Amino acid sequence: MTTAPSDLPPPLLVDRIVGFVGTGIMGASMAGHLLDAGCVLNVHNRTRSKAEGLVARGATWHDSPEGVAASSDVVITMLGYPVDVERVYLGGEGGDGIVAASRPGALLIDMTTSSPSLAARIASAATAGGRTALDAPVSGGDVGARSATLVVMCGGDEAGFTRAVPLLRRLGRSVTRLGAAGAGQRCKLANQVAVAVGMVAWCEALSHARAGGLDPAAVQQVIAGGAAGSWALTTLAPRALAGDFAPGFLVKHLVKDIAIALETARETGIDLPGLETAARLYEAVVTRGWQDEGTQALARLYPGW
Repeated sequence: MTTAPSDLPPPLLVDRIVGFVGTGIMGASMAGHLLDAGCVLNVHNRTRSKAEGLVARGATWHDSPEGVAASSDVVITMLGYPVDVERVYLGGEGGDGIVAASRPGALLIDMTTSSPSLAARIASAATAGGRTALDAPVSGGDVGARSATLVVMCGGDEAGFTRAVPLLRRLGRSVTRLGAAGAGQRCKLANQVAVAVGMVAWCEALSHARAGGLDPAAVQQVIAGGAAGSWALTTLAPRALAGDFAPGFLVKHLVKDIAIALETARETGIDLPGLETAARLYEAVVTRGWQDEGTQALARLYPGW
């Protein structure tokens, strides 16, 4: 394991011509931090309007991910689903993919939560073409993206990781290499197991308090400071209690992450009954049409929310 010190200032940037593909809820803030750091930024997003704020600040718009890759020394992606990652990196829908389109020697960093096996395939393709690819998914949601306090979990070549650290430290407070290609994704899936099961925990805890005649907001403040405390209980439970189900992280993306985690668990021969319970509950959230709300929408399945 290799960790970039978080108690020191970020190292000086060497790679300053950076491409960013995927400027949604989290990506726009992340790309903005790179502009603040003095990077020359090339951007693309499936919906152009979500990149206009960055363009107004000096980023250069490109009509395709390949255009971004051809103009950048480092390309960072923050996409939705593994199928998007595969298409953007390896080609499809008329594009050759950024592995082929990128400059020789380019560093490619995928920060999407995706499949470990896909990350390994991308890294292999990149190496064969004289590029380097890292998988570097993150935890921290919209708040972490805005405040540049994300936790970044990396897999891939150690030299590539060392090269990436100055950029990644502009985005996160913790940057750690866990091992070879795919290791970052495996760590993120472990994170998502804890997140999904933990979401069930606080929803049921506060519902139990409400049913017993207590003020759930008061209970949340009390138990968040004790052994039951968690980031979700501190950050997302108050949103739900206030009736705020706007997304910091979309339900449909957590459902995707849960499915990947269950698939990889089956591949390694383990059962995760807690995660299976969370999967059923989040599928019920989707069935009710709340897939584009924040993950705190899980609370709406319980009485009184």
